[in-house]
Parts: sequence; C-alpha cells; structure tokens
Amino acid sequence: MEVESNVKKLELYSDSYPFNLSLRIKNFDSETSYKKFIRNCEAMIRRSQEYHLWRQYIIDVLQINSCMITHETIDEVTIEVHHHVPSLYTLVTALVNKKMDAGDEFCTFDIGREAIELHFLNKVGYTTLLKSMHEKFHNGSLTIPISLVKGEYNSFIRTYSRYLDDIELEKITDRLAINETNCTWSKDNYPVAAEGGG
Repeated sequence: MEVESNVKKLELYSDSYPFNLSLRIKNFDSETSYKKFIRNCEAMIRRSQEYHLWRQYIIDVLQINSCMITHETIDEVTIEVHHHVPSLYTLVTALVNKKMDAGDEFCTFDIGREAIELHFLNKVGYTTLLKSMHEKFHNGSLTIPISLVKGEYNSFIRTYSRYLDDIELEKITDRLAINETNCTWSKDNYPVAAEGGG
C-alpha cells in the first residue's frame, strides 16, 4: 500500500482507499469533539515555550512579580499569572469560532499560534496572584477588581466578542463589573495588602 502526500492541500491519501487525511478541519462532528479540541489547544499553549517566555517576561522583566491582592512578592510566595479577560479557554473558543464562522480550515497549531500572538500583542487581560489566591479564584471564592487587570483586554472584547456565546459574554461582563467596592475581599481581610498600601 502506497501512502502519498498532497503538499498543496497538506493531506495524506492512498489510491487504495477512498479517504484522505487532512491536517486541517473546518468544523466538528459533535459538541464533545469541539470542546476537546479547545481543551487540547489550551493545553498545548500552556506547555509551549513561547507561553513560558511571556510569563517570565511579565514577572522577571516587567517586574510584575507580586500578588495584586496581598502584595506579597515572588521572594515570599509562588506568584502565578492569571488570565482574566478573557480566560485562556474563552480566548481559544473565540479563535476557533472565528475560523468556523469564516469557513476557514485550521488545526491545533494555527489556533495556538494566533493565541500566542495575541499574548505578545498584549491583547489579553492578566493579573498576578499568589498560588493560593489563584486557586481561590478558580474555586469561585475570589473576585478580582478589573482595575488590577493589565493588558489591552478591551481590544479582545471589541474584536472577538461576536464569536462568543451568551454564557461566555456573561462571564466577561461579570468580570468587568467587579471593582474595589463590590469584590469578595477587602484590605481588612488581607493585612499584607493593607500594609502595602493597596
């Protein structure tokens, strides 16, 4: 059996079988495969060298290396970079939906490249949190005032909100509405933050 490659279309085929294997897709057979693709893209991005370089740049070069809530520093605790508006999942979802809406073919690597480029264009909102605060947020026990979020997240909203469903848009709207007066914590809850003046 001979396997051949169509270089122009980036696909494998064999004259012995009626099916071709393309590198790129246009849509998904099911909601399950759609969500699995998004999760795979998200995982690939998080493991990429470029993503780690982006995080290191924020912490080491820009010196955004303290928790935005408690003001504890990287010398005292583990500091993590948290995607806020949008979450990484929402970002990938918007990129996938945009491709499908345009009828474009794509693969995991196309989505990953675009997502990383948006990070390097500073088009994602992020903040730095100590590890336990990051866990509290993802467990639903912490809200983050939008004033603590860095990055040009409004650019993402303007460009990509049309590719998100109502649930994702509601999450973004809810996050944008949090400020210092309606968040789930105060300076009194975190004495280190009160001492740090912020």
